[in-house]
Amino acid sequence: MRKASTGICEVMINGRTRYRVTYPTAEGRKREHFADKKKAEDRLKEVRQEQKQFGLSVTAMTSATRADAIAAEKILSGTGLTLVEIARAAVKEKSLKESGKPMSDAVAAFELSRADRSAKYRATLKSRATFIANFFANRNTSSITAEDCQSLLDGLAATSSPGTVRHYRTQLSMLFAFCEARGWITGNPAKLTAKVTVRGKEAAILTPTEAATLLSVCHPDILAGVVIALFCGLRQSEIERLDWQAVSIAQGNITVGAGVTKTNSRRVVTIPANAKAWLASCSKKEGKLWPPDLTKARDLWTLSRVRAGYGPFFSDYPPARAAQIDPQTGKTRKDLKPWPANALRHSAISYRLALKKNLAEIAYEAGNSPKIVQSHYNGLATPQAAKAFFAIMPAAAPKSAGRKSAGRKSAGRKSAGRKSAG
Repeated sequence: MRKASTGICEVMINGRTRYRVTYPTAEGRKREHFADKKKAEDRLKEVRQEQKQFGLSVTAMTSATRADAIAAEKILSGTGLTLVEIARAAVKEKSLKESGKPMSDAVAAFELSRADRSAKYRATLKSRATFIANFFANRNTSSITAEDCQSLLDGLAATSSPGTVRHYRTQLSMLFAFCEARGWITGNPAKLTAKVTVRGKEAAILTPTEAATLLSVCHPDILAGVVIALFCGLRQSEIERLDWQAVSIAQGNITVGAGVTKTNSRRVVTIPANAKAWLASCSKKEGKLWPPDLTKARDLWTLSRVRAGYGPFFSDYPPARAAQIDPQTGKTRKDLKPWPANALRHSAISYRLALKKNLAEIAYEAGNSPKIVQSHYNGLATPQAAKAFFAIMPAAAPKSAGRKSAGRKSAGRKSAGRKSAG
């Protein structure tokens, strides 16, 4: 079959002169008739211009495709967008959907990447990750938008504290950063959600007398960890991962390796003189500093705090439950006081700051920024109290938790009389 050419000719139709414009299309040869020669020539010029600019493909388009293009142009009118831009965006989105990953698989991979973290961290991650996976059930990573993430956070805000919502926002951001690094998504939608403001709570610390009392009743298996948290300021998660080989009592420092720290950044922490004295009686050459059996360690820590006068705590450990019961009434003891959150670390940093005033050094050893140390711990302790705190020695602690009131007064007098070792 001869290929249709583009041109114009004069023809007679029903006895009338007409001007025929002929050009090729995907559906075959296309003919258009005009009564006016000028209009036919203009149409021919338009067809040839399109063919010159776009090739024969433009006239080879089906009528349906041409109709879609015209309709699309009308839809995009006034938006500043072109059909080419829209087409490219559509292809990119399709490619992302095909290269994405089911959210359930992405969450599982994210959890697996954190397998080397502490048991406490992994338990918390598991809880949050399960919630996120269930919320985005049957969804693909590449289909999740900032609006979807905000919807999850808004739902949490209705039943949870701002602190919890902020933790979930952080978890979402970490999850999608993980996905982005693996090409399962482009951009991090969680970063576009509204930031969550949490009103800060003033850190609570132990008095020198309270600290001495706690040490005097602390179980030997966890004493070393409590001493290091109380006087050196290490985090609980760091203590759980710390090995005795990283503790040098002779040199007076603890090397907190990158694999131990929360920030994955190595640091060296000074051991105060009084902490050396406490550690001398319970140090080992090797092995984990904190009991590997975290459940047992937690039970012993609960029991130690109860013996020091804190509680009530929920515990499955019989000695800890029994210690919280008043033998006269059979009910929970009324003399127990709430345990301040992170009291050991907060005490260590606050007293060191009050004693040394070296913000940069203290922030480095605490594994925090100077801004955080300044805003959270400045002014919580006096230099006099700091001297008493770092003068707490094994011999200065009360020998029994039975007579708490008298024991604390005794420890306070002895501690205050010693010179600072911090």
